[in-house]
Amino acid sequence: MLEISAEIPFLRTSKLTFLVWDETPGSLESWNGDDGITIFFQTRRTRELEFRFGPPPWGIQFPNNRFEYPYVSIHHISSNKYLAKSLATASEGKNLFVIYPKTLEVEVRSVFARLEYLYDDRISPDRISHKFGLTGKTSSIPEISNGKTKEIETKVLSFPPLELVGSTGKTKIRQFELTSISVGENGTSNGHHPTESLLPSTETGLEKESVVTEVETDPNHPYDLIESSFASDGEEFPSNTVNPKDGEHLLSEVPSKGIKPNPESLDKNSDTIESDLPIESNVNTKFSLQLKMMGVISLLFVLSVASIIIFASFYFKRSIELQLRDNNIRIAEIIGSKVKSDILGVVEKGRQIAITLTTQGLPEEDRKLLLKTFFQNDKEFIYLGIFEKRDNILVMKREVFNEEELKKSAVTEDDFHAVVNRNRDALAEAFNGQAVLLNSSPGFVEPSFAIAIPTAENGELDNALVIIVKLDKIIGAFSKKGIETTFLVNGSGTVLAHPKEDLVLAATDLTTMPIVKTMLTSAPSTGQMSYLDEELGGSYLGSFQKIGFADAGVITIVSEEKAFADVYKSQKTNLYIAGIGLCSALIFVFYFSKTITKPVLQLLTATLEIAKGNFKIGIKPTTQDEVGLLTKYFIDMGQGLEEREKVKNILGSMIDPVVVQEAMVDLAALKRGSETHITAFFSDVASFSTISEQLKSADLAALLNEYLSAMTLLLKKHEGVLDKYIGDAIVGIFNAPVPVADHELKAARASVDMVLKLQELREYWTANNLYSKEAQVMDARIGLNSGPAKVGFMGTDALASYTMMGDTVNLAARLEAAGKDYGVNILITDPIREKIQEEMITRYVDLVRVKGKNEPVRIHELVGYKSLVTPNVVEAVQLYEAGFQEYLNQNWSKAIQLFKDSERSKGSKDKSSHMLIERCEEYSLSSPGKDWDGVFTRTHK
Repeated sequence: MLEISAEIPFLRTSKLTFLVWDETPGSLESWNGDDGITIFFQTRRTRELEFRFGPPPWGIQFPNNRFEYPYVSIHHISSNKYLAKSLATASEGKNLFVIYPKTLEVEVRSVFARLEYLYDDRISPDRISHKFGLTGKTSSIPEISNGKTKEIETKVLSFPPLELVGSTGKTKIRQFELTSISVGENGTSNGHHPTESLLPSTETGLEKESVVTEVETDPNHPYDLIESSFASDGEEFPSNTVNPKDGEHLLSEVPSKGIKPNPESLDKNSDTIESDLPIESNVNTKFSLQLKMMGVISLLFVLSVASIIIFASFYFKRSIELQLRDNNIRIAEIIGSKVKSDILGVVEKGRQIAITLTTQGLPEEDRKLLLKTFFQNDKEFIYLGIFEKRDNILVMKREVFNEEELKKSAVTEDDFHAVVNRNRDALAEAFNGQAVLLNSSPGFVEPSFAIAIPTAENGELDNALVIIVKLDKIIGAFSKKGIETTFLVNGSGTVLAHPKEDLVLAATDLTTMPIVKTMLTSAPSTGQMSYLDEELGGSYLGSFQKIGFADAGVITIVSEEKAFADVYKSQKTNLYIAGIGLCSALIFVFYFSKTITKPVLQLLTATLEIAKGNFKIGIKPTTQDEVGLLTKYFIDMGQGLEEREKVKNILGSMIDPVVVQEAMVDLAALKRGSETHITAFFSDVASFSTISEQLKSADLAALLNEYLSAMTLLLKKHEGVLDKYIGDAIVGIFNAPVPVADHELKAARASVDMVLKLQELREYWTANNLYSKEAQVMDARIGLNSGPAKVGFMGTDALASYTMMGDTVNLAARLEAAGKDYGVNILITDPIREKIQEEMITRYVDLVRVKGKNEPVRIHELVGYKSLVTPNVVEAVQLYEAGFQEYLNQNWSKAIQLFKDSERSKGSKDKSSHMLIERCEEYSLSSPGKDWDGVFTRTHK
């Protein structure tokens, strides 16, 4: 629910309305804000409080206009002033709606009160406080004119744009303003209100804004009228010290400018400012910090850069070379293993065809059908012949062609005979018991290779099996990738496969290449060498891997010139940069090292401000110089940061706000865990792997975010707790860590609503042609189970998450997976069905024994709400359950008929009915026996 406040005039022409959000997703879904611009106000605490105008929480779709602005500190005056002027321009004459949680009531009103004052500082601070409901919090703050001393300094700052987000996308709104102001002799401004003009920007990058930064010597500046509103748990934010990054000077610098500080101000802050100076001046050091830094930084920089220049080139090149060698030999080994597997597969299939050709008693029609089926399944297989040797002449006994492939190409049967005749001497080696691998491409339109192996007939190796296969079978492994070139040669050095097709068609002899010659003459099956190739020109690194068939081998080569080109270029660039950096650093350290002392002392002052929070840890500094003081106070600060880290670790290990809230109340109880009756929820997207392979990363992320956001909102709507996301899967818990009445029914409602919501998403995606066709028909499976389970923080002391464990949880996960087999969206168990049958339609699907459990489980399909289920579906459910009862009674034929009637009544395919029909048909042939209990045992998860 949203509590709407009264309208407040804002920035002269706008109207501001505060909406207090109860932190439930449903209340935000009901808000549209179509008659104005909405702001989702969010805060965080780093070193100080920061706020932003952020996106809608929980991924809620918000189509109407809203503002977005990144996190900005409440103390960053320039950024806040810029934001106020941007808001005034963008919201002129419009309504602004600010949505925020109840816990940020003071912060949100304080921030917008500040923006109002920064836009027009002529308005009384008391008037602004009363206007925004802050009266009584800052009543001691005086008017702007009292006790004011300013030092004007002009700087150029850059700010992010205020973005207007709506249905048409994002519109960036930037302020480009020129501020002119002069300083009088007394140090006060002669023009209290600067003249401002909005100018169109012609820059394509981030525009610059010339702003006036002010050094405030009065601690009661009207801008800090709500400073105390941001203090919590005794923590204070300094009201008179502004971050130096904002262009403001620290108070300790004011006297050097000739401006007298306000005595009252110094009195009020004596413990934070004046106490720094005695500590700083009483430090007794043997060597000053300036001298130490000059000596140490110069020495370390010279040694480091010199070492890098000397050793970087050598080790970098060596590392690259080792990686290149390792990658080269790995490629040869991987491709060699694949090619060997493919060739042996061809040989095995060839033997099968030969058996088909020579089998006696096999009807010719069956023989032709087997051959046709084989060639349809393996189109690269184009020829097989069985030959015998008569008087040193190859005589063909039987042969078979891939007729379909011959029709598609210009190759004839005579071309195959010509290949055999042309290579008869080489093929004849098969009669000697040797395997032969040849390039059969010459004379063919496309590359191919031939294999000849000895084969037995009548118990003797008196025949040779000749196989001709398209090179497409293995050429994919030799495509050009990167700078490496990989090719295949046979035992005589003839190329069989190469990225350059013309070399394959010409059956080029590569024995002149040193790496090929080494492979042919080398006994080891793997080798590597660097060599100078006169034909190709240049030095190469080559690796080979013999495939263990017909003395063939895979060779990978890479040009060293290409491999090390980037290395040489990078080395040269690094040397130039190192030389320039060394010279620049030496000059900088020499001339500007003394300026380091001053920022360090300023940092000491800031450290003392932080130390007011009494942050303590039990160690002491080890030095007595300025760094020792810094160490002391940073150690003190570390004790406080340690406590904050504990809170951060708690929040970082949480997922759901309900868990966070319970952890803040009693974290120890959640860590101990408890045995609780819960409802476990598991959902998963069907065939998501296929969908993910078809989408680009950006589209996949958009699809997943849209789906998970919609489903999570429904989970939260029905009081479920999000356990975790596992890819596209959602794991949820009902009735833990907080009790939920009727949690079984609410889990069922959430599941049915998710199925209906997914149907809406599919229709939307289809209508707008979003994502892929498979995504537009995306479906999900859900498993629900209720029972006792262990809930609490699980993990390590350093990192843990709130989750659930036990048989109840495991069974819910099994049901989600089983939904695929039964073709249903939602599967539930008896405990769920008993609690929802008055409101929901269910179907008793099966009696199973899931993997990992001995006890049988009755599983039901959750069909939907009774008010939404059509009569034909109700009838289908009744027929199915009647059929299942007959199935349990072993009346197989009657059960089959009822299952068919159920599917017919449903009007669509029912996978569950088909599964039970198959079981009935199987049991009718092989009866399970009189003692059969009707339980079906699932053998997979």
